[in-house]
Amino acid sequence: MTLTVNAPEENSKPPEESMERTEVIIEDSKQESTQESFAREIDSLKKELDQERQRSSDLANRMRYLQADLVNLQRQSDRRVSEVRNQVKLTWLLEIITIKEDLDRAIAVARESDKKSGLLDGLLLVSSRIENILKLEDVKVIPAELGDKFNPNRHEALSFQESETEEHGTILAVISPGYSIEGKVIKPAMVEVAKHKEKKKNGDKDSRNSSEQPKGLEPEGASGKKEDQSIASTK
Repeated sequence: MTLTVNAPEENSKPPEESMERTEVIIEDSKQESTQESFAREIDSLKKELDQERQRSSDLANRMRYLQADLVNLQRQSDRRVSEVRNQVKLTWLLEIITIKEDLDRAIAVARESDKKSGLLDGLLLVSSRIENILKLEDVKVIPAELGDKFNPNRHEALSFQESETEEHGTILAVISPGYSIEGKVIKPAMVEVAKHKEKKKNGDKDSRNSSEQPKGLEPEGASGKKEDQSIASTK
């Protein structure tokens, strides 16, 4: 009986080497899986970072808008306070001017009186003090003299008189002076103005009353072009 022994194949490998190759393949697979997981985690973090950046940008824009609104509100508040302050100041100055005009009339009567007393001196002293107050507030008298041309922005015509010698619109009398502050009229000068004398026609009635307004003159800013009488805002 003959026994046949097969020789080992040349390409066969020992079990230890095969196991090593398997472990390497498993390890490579684990590394690839870990890298993919890291990549996914990095992408997620990038997205979150972009979202946070967008939120931060939106919040910064909102803060800028809120700051701008706050600045505008502060400016409006300051302007309103200034307007109210100036209006109160204007009202107070007009009251002072009215008192001064009453004093001036009282002084004129006292000067015409035959009896001279300390009352006139007292009135003059009070009037002088009021003038000093108006000067401190930069209140100036509006020029208005006989023969000047009527200016509806600075004068107010209380009456009109027909005249053959004076030109139409000439100031014939100054009833009370006007006042301005910082170039703004706060009280126009009260004046009497000349107008053309109208000739009567046969069968016509008497000419218009002297208190009627002649053409070309616009007392009290009737044309709507009278200067603003409010005080300029000061900061």
